[in-house]
Amino acid sequence: MLDTRFYSDKVRKKYKTRNPYNIADNMNIIVHYMDLGKSTRGLCHHKKRIKQIFLHEDLKEWEERFVLAHEIGHLVMHPNHNAPFLQTTFFSRSRYEIEANKFAAELIISDTDLRGYKDYTISQIAAIYGLPVEIIELRTR
Repeated sequence: MLDTRFYSDKVRKKYKTRNPYNIADNMNIIVHYMDLGKSTRGLCHHKKRIKQIFLHEDLKEWEERFVLAHEIGHLVMHPNHNAPFLQTTFFSRSRYEIEANKFAAELIISDTDLRGYKDYTISQIAAIYGLPVEIIELRTR
């Protein structure tokens, strides 16, 4: 399993932001919005130094932000692995998907933010960020 914290910190420090839209722009990633069908939230493609992310056009704001960060995680950590991010679940047993989820959660949510919510439940923190409880649980491991 890759050290996702290393990669998310490296990206955040290099681009001086946690905002996946700004990071995608700074990494010269072309982001497309389209109907990807019922089962796919997003996917990335990297060929001949051209990086592209395809996001489903009907994602909620929190989903879009997370899926974009997730796909950036794939491009950073798994540059030769192209796989769709399926809508049926945020969690897969695939090592690649777990690493991309963890990268996205670490990128979007800082340790300082988490310390500020020390008296909150996982469900409350999830509601604040508009993320599923499972993502917050992954982030707090």
